[in-house]
Amino acid sequence: MHLHPLTRTVVALAAMALVATSVPTTALAQAHTRLSAAGDDRVTWSVVPADASGPDGRRVVDLELEPGERATERVAVTNHSADEVTFALSANDGYLTERGSFDMRPSAVPPTDGGAWITVPSQVVVGPGATEVVPFEVTSPADAVPGDHPAGVAASVLSGGEMQVESRVGVRVNLRTPGEVVASMEAELLDASYTQGPGLLEPGELVVRYAVVNDGTVALRTTSQVRAESTFGGAAAAAPAGEALEVLPGGRREVTVTVPGVWPVGPFGVEAVVSAAVAEGGPDVPVPADVTLADTAWALPLLHLLVLLALTLAAWAVRRALRARRARLDRLLERARAEGRAEAMASAD
Repeated sequence: MHLHPLTRTVVALAAMALVATSVPTTALAQAHTRLSAAGDDRVTWSVVPADASGPDGRRVVDLELEPGERATERVAVTNHSADEVTFALSANDGYLTERGSFDMRPSAVPPTDGGAWITVPSQVVVGPGATEVVPFEVTSPADAVPGDHPAGVAASVLSGGEMQVESRVGVRVNLRTPGEVVASMEAELLDASYTQGPGLLEPGELVVRYAVVNDGTVALRTTSQVRAESTFGGAAAAAPAGEALEVLPGGRREVTVTVPGVWPVGPFGVEAVVSAAVAEGGPDVPVPADVTLADTAWALPLLHLLVLLALTLAAWAVRRALRARRARLDRLLERARAEGRAEAMASAD
């Protein structure tokens, strides 16, 4: 797993307003570019796991510590810029963004979990084109709860004037305390709605939203099977298998699943079966039981009804016009007959 270049933090003069953003996972091992504090030069840098001699090829730092145990890890900070740069270093708790990207809590938020275990130097000076290996200490508390404690280590620079932007690039640090862990999850169905197909002869789709909460102590990977069954005997439909989603301890993920090929034939019984497994590299513990979510979604043929209504109105209008035309012809014919009778009577006199 990659750690994303972590967050942008907007710092106001009177108070810090920190805005977290996510970056694609593949950007971790790439250079990250931001304007320097002077605003006229670009600073490009990268941060990766390392050993004492330099980058060691890892994507993430995995570390298992007994309560009270201490370890030393390292990151390599590389300055790809043409000038010497002073990078601020920080550590904080890790979490997953709404899109599933790994991120760190903003710098102004004090760490309360794995980030509090990490001690890093306040800064590092890196020359142009150079790489500096920075050691950091990880100390597991004596009362550490068995399970996963995600964290991250980042290097950052500031840019801008009165409104300064802190740009961070970092490394994910997976901390784990051995012992009796709990793999547990809860799930909640949020919504099930129907979207009409683009044409009268094309099926629509059901959109099912649910939330998963990891209320255990180890990271989970969750999947779901979603199926829709027509109450009135229409064809059943199922969603294709989706990608497994990671949910960290204490984390919550909202998931949207689309069930294609649904015809608008009334109510559908929707069933979502949410399954979970311990994330890769996790302890061998019993997995949580599947959670089944059920609801009813109304797939109404609104487009078809509108077309039918339009055809009905058109037929009514045509029929009314024909009746009016027939009545007008009848009146004209009756008038002609009356005029003919009148002329005949005048001729007879």
